[in-house]
Amino acid sequence: MKRKKIIIVLMLVLTIGIVGLTIAYFSNTSSITNIFSTKDYGTTVTEEFVSPDNWLPGTETDKTLTVTNSGSVDEAVRVSYTETWTSANSNVEGDLPLSQNNNVAALINWTNINDWTTVTENNKTYKYYNYKLAPNETTSELLDKVTFNPAITNSSTCEETESNGVKTITCNSNGNGYDGATYKLVFTIETVQYDKYIEAWGTNVVIASEKPQPAPTGVEYLASEATNEVGSEYNTTTKGKMFQFTHTLNAGTENETTVNELRYIGDAPNNYVYFNCDNPVENQEYNYAESCEVWRILGVFDVERTDPEDSTKTITEQRMKLVRGSILENRAFNSDSNNDWTIAPLNTYLNGDYYNGTVTNGLKQSARDMIGTAKYYLGAISWVDDVNGLGSVEKIYIEERGNNICKSCNNDISKLIWIGKVGLLYPSDMYMVYANGVNYNCYINPFKCWSSASPAGVPKSGWIYNTNILNGSSPTETWLISSPAESIDAVLEGRFYGYLAGYKSTNTLSVRPVVYLKSSIKIKSGTGEVGNPYVLE
Repeated sequence: MKRKKIIIVLMLVLTIGIVGLTIAYFSNTSSITNIFSTKDYGTTVTEEFVSPDNWLPGTETDKTLTVTNSGSVDEAVRVSYTETWTSANSNVEGDLPLSQNNNVAALINWTNINDWTTVTENNKTYKYYNYKLAPNETTSELLDKVTFNPAITNSSTCEETESNGVKTITCNSNGNGYDGATYKLVFTIETVQYDKYIEAWGTNVVIASEKPQPAPTGVEYLASEATNEVGSEYNTTTKGKMFQFTHTLNAGTENETTVNELRYIGDAPNNYVYFNCDNPVENQEYNYAESCEVWRILGVFDVERTDPEDSTKTITEQRMKLVRGSILENRAFNSDSNNDWTIAPLNTYLNGDYYNGTVTNGLKQSARDMIGTAKYYLGAISWVDDVNGLGSVEKIYIEERGNNICKSCNNDISKLIWIGKVGLLYPSDMYMVYANGVNYNCYINPFKCWSSASPAGVPKSGWIYNTNILNGSSPTETWLISSPAESIDAVLEGRFYGYLAGYKSTNTLSVRPVVYLKSSIKIKSGTGEVGNPYVLE
């Protein structure tokens, strides 16, 4: 059976009208000439919209609208709008209804709804911007897209014919419905001197004189609580906080870069956080301890991701990095004796079944909503010698972000990075916790960070070592994301004795997922202490 497809063509026309209202308040009746210079009054409307010529049901069309005070007088802003649908065969604008069978034909997605108040006054609907617009300030976006409702049906007629056993259905539009129609959305923006908006508009809407400052993001809050001096000594006063670290990459070259980050170190930081929580049950009090897993915040890091407005570019933003509070389970890295993380079955599992929540203890929707895609570095770590092993933590950190391609990666330079959702700890993540006087030996040479050959409490002075446990057991061997540069089948691991070493990828070791949260995530409550973990939103 052959079908002739119908293309429903709509022209989405959006126009803007601006009404600027200026009220004169200066007057002079004296015979002496007085010159009064009033301040500039101006408004700029910014619209982002490309009119489609083939607007199909279900198609979302980006459309934004903001208002900027381009003058020097405080302003109040309100917006009204009208919609019309005009059929292809009509000379009368707006001959089609705005809805069909109780379905609105064009769905306007209003955004930033807390910044705008919708009221009906004098049989007209207005959206008032809730805050005074000072000179050079811009309103938040009023909307972000318009969608042709997929529930809307066309007005085509179809005829079925049969020839030589082949059925043909031919459909033609009669042009009397929404197919072939024109949709017009017109905004009217009105502004008035702020201190006269009630008098000018006769409204009861309260427009605040100041817009409240947004609550800080989790990154901003944690940064404000951190010890901000690089190299600060770890002590009983500061041990619960994050510490600032600075690294130099590509030293001495034209690409030299300084990286700043905040990390929780030592054995007892206040970095506990509720994560991977169940959805609340209606009419039941939410118990975080029973409904969530407890994860740990590694720190705050610069993370690169694709620019959503230009896929050829990247943007860098500070984001919280979390690690599961204890071991998830035991798994092989790659049963094919391969240390390439980009194709490792462990990677596939963590970013497939585990991320999608289709396995026991998998991630729930609440967690997926908070996790952002991030760039992970996969530089291989070179061996120094039998005494120094893989070198100091700083040397390891630089090589994680360096150009040593994993031995099984076939010299593919693209495999120096991986972009995804769920990763593993870096070697530097596990051993940076011994910095700033926590334990000098483990920090200078992770290869020698032996619990059986070190002073009492070492390497137990590192919180990651202490929490590499499964079901309450003793610290165990844990997969890390990096590989040793000289091996084709080994992957680095944190040993149960505490030191850094390589192990064959076919072995079954502990898995501890790591994620970067979206930069917008906030801390709702909590102190980060073991008895009062942070609550995210």
